[in-house]
Amino acid sequence: MSKTKSLTPRQEDRRHRILMVARQMVADYGYGGMVMSEVAERAEVSPTTLYNLYNTKDELLLEALRELMVISYQRVGEMSELGPGWKYLLNVMEYGAALRASEPAYAEAITDALLRAVQGDALTELLLHSVLQDFLHSLTKMAEQGELKEGVDVEHLATILLGNYWSTFMLINKGLEAISRMRISLLVNVLSVLIASSQGAAREEMERTLEEIRREVASNA
Repeated sequence: MSKTKSLTPRQEDRRHRILMVARQMVADYGYGGMVMSEVAERAEVSPTTLYNLYNTKDELLLEALRELMVISYQRVGEMSELGPGWKYLLNVMEYGAALRASEPAYAEAITDALLRAVQGDALTELLLHSVLQDFLHSLTKMAEQGELKEGVDVEHLATILLGNYWSTFMLINKGLEAISRMRISLLVNVLSVLIASSQGAAREEMERTLEEIRREVASNA
């Protein structure tokens, strides 16, 4: 585990600077090109200070990614005034697409690392398990509010959404999907899956939202 608890404001600022440098180096050179000694130099800290915070390169990368995810979910939460539910899931997709576009090289490196990761490792747990639990939380809220059809397996549905989410990242990495279309692809995918499993007013509102997105695509064609 990283040694980042109970930091003073100055230490927290230093930690944030280190994580930003680490993300930038991964973006510029890939995971293999992120060298701990160079991270320390660019972040203007001693190697000893860096290793006091992070024991290994893997630990540093995971902490840098974890910080980015925390920031992402905070912003998604700010966008989702009504709390967990289908609109929250749409906001996750929206912000995921924006983040992928704003930090393309870093996002590409992380997606490639995830493809090479093995079951149960820290990267898999962070990018798959934690996101799956977030999706499951929203779907459970939908079920409790009667927005999902009776008998829908929310765990299976969450897994389908997770697969759609990360497969879009993978397709972009492999050049089979344009990054400019990522937002639309993610929104259409999640709405199509949710509509098939939903009912009542929530389903009607999702159908209207999907139609608006399709009109947006048509108008920009």
